[in-house]
Amino acid sequence: MSATAVRVPLPHLKTFVVEVLHAVGVPRKDGTIVADCLLTANLSGVDSHGVVRLAHYVRRLTNGSIEPRPDIRFERKSAAVGYLDGGHGLGHVVGHRATSEVMELATATGAGAVSVGNSSHFGMAGYYALRLAARGHIGLCMTPTDPFLVPYGGSEPFFGTNAISLGFPAEGAPVVVDMATTTIPYGKVALATVEGSAIPDDWGVDDRGYPTTDPDRVVGLFPASGPKGSGLAMAIDIFGSLLAGMPWGPHIARMYGDLDSPRRLGHFFAAWDVRRFLPLDRFKRNLQVMCDELNAVAPAPGFQRVSYPGQLEGERRKARGAGGIPLDAGLYRELTELARSVNVTLDLRG
Repeated sequence: MSATAVRVPLPHLKTFVVEVLHAVGVPRKDGTIVADCLLTANLSGVDSHGVVRLAHYVRRLTNGSIEPRPDIRFERKSAAVGYLDGGHGLGHVVGHRATSEVMELATATGAGAVSVGNSSHFGMAGYYALRLAARGHIGLCMTPTDPFLVPYGGSEPFFGTNAISLGFPAEGAPVVVDMATTTIPYGKVALATVEGSAIPDDWGVDDRGYPTTDPDRVVGLFPASGPKGSGLAMAIDIFGSLLAGMPWGPHIARMYGDLDSPRRLGHFFAAWDVRRFLPLDRFKRNLQVMCDELNAVAPAPGFQRVSYPGQLEGERRKARGAGGIPLDAGLYRELTELARSVNVTLDLRG
């Protein structure tokens, strides 16, 4: 984040997001869910999945490729398995409903799984893992997306950046593993485009297959850990796309390219009720001991400590919740212009 970043109080930014979405037909109740998801990303320091995406969602809502008031339908297939049709709605709203349904299944049976179809981009996968962990569940969330990962040994994109997140309830900040299957999520490239900044040359390739530092020239990203990231991306597409009967890999409509087409994205959610294994408090205490022992590992040169997954994000949520969310000057201007374009007169700073 640049030195010219504007810090916006969390309540003001939340109201801003809700009102902008409401101006293009989204009910305030649903807009609040979207705002909560986006701002959880910003609070966590995952700015690539925060309000930087708002203009894109508005564009799709206004052109009809995302339904502002979707007909979301859930069908329980068995005691622990269900399918949710997102009605081509905002993925955050669809994902929120899916996590609610999977929690009910897990509470009733000890474990639950929900396959989702006809959705759209659902933001930060870790948001749903956090929600499941807060209810005492171990959560698993996956989503495929349009092709951007160049598979190991290949020369062109096939799978998406395909995100996966695991969440575990803890005494402090929940343990959350949240990762794309590429070396970095595409959102970081999108953020660099908005901010007008260069990117490292080990993030992605241009249309000739060469590494590039220009975010506007990126056409594909490298898989994380070579064949490991490539294989995991395929597994996520199987869970998220094939189980839901949705398009996979190169057949998925592009997020920023096919703006007039519904994404038809699939997701996959699973939850396990910790209480069915042992008392939740005991699990949390043991996990806290594990985290404390991990923090006590001698750090390597250049590091101050060894952190557990989700720890830094939890600390950032506290700091940014108190001090405001920093928005780069370019993003601040974009949001201000977006509000003006939909006749919202709210000032971002209140």
